[in-house]
Amino acid sequence: MSEILNLIHLPDGRVTNETRHDPAVERVTGFVRYFVGADLGQANDFSSAVVVKDQQLPIHDGNRVVLGPRERTVVFADKFRGVSYVDVVDYLIRLRNAPPFGGKSELVIDGTSIGRVVSDVMADQGVDHTAVQMTGGQEWRRSGRYVNASKILMIENLAVLFAAGDLKFAHDLAMRKEIEEDLATFTMQTTAAGNQIITQSRNASGHGDTGIALIVAAFASQYLVPQGIRISKLVGMY
Repeated sequence: MSEILNLIHLPDGRVTNETRHDPAVERVTGFVRYFVGADLGQANDFSSAVVVKDQQLPIHDGNRVVLGPRERTVVFADKFRGVSYVDVVDYLIRLRNAPPFGGKSELVIDGTSIGRVVSDVMADQGVDHTAVQMTGGQEWRRSGRYVNASKILMIENLAVLFAAGDLKFAHDLAMRKEIEEDLATFTMQTTAAGNQIITQSRNASGHGDTGIALIVAAFASQYLVPQGIRISKLVGMY
């Protein structure tokens, strides 16, 4: 039978178990992190933000302390329109710093179109973030704060995470239906030449903005994991 551990949540997102100074008890470090994804629209279009909680906590498996399963959950979604770029930046800063995200969040925006403008504004203000520019092909690469990533790769990544149960919606997420409707507007097709392309239709609520925000956040959680998370997953007994 598994034992219940007393967990210590550190400000930077690391989570470790209390050993009570018992040398026989292993100390294992897990994490709780948040990926704040944003899709930015023109003044008359919606902008959206979606937050994915990513955690892997120490557990007792009946014999020893180990890292439990990694769990990713869509815990927050919001959309708004008719605000200036300055207001959008201010909103994203406040969101990533709000409890419980503060100190444990990564801000990732869709860097195409006006996303480049917003990224420039945030860079001028010293706001740490990543701007993802959706491209063709099947790969991704980073250059400074910009990441060029295949749109097909990003959408396939989200589909695989949901299909495998590695990403779920929080049971009380108010905008779940709208996100699902946005995601349904994306269609993958194969051309006569055998190339895969993504097409997107417009739904009643907009241009799929919440779906894109989630696609960006999920991509970041899979491919742009902060070094602190990688290190923590390797920590065992000390």
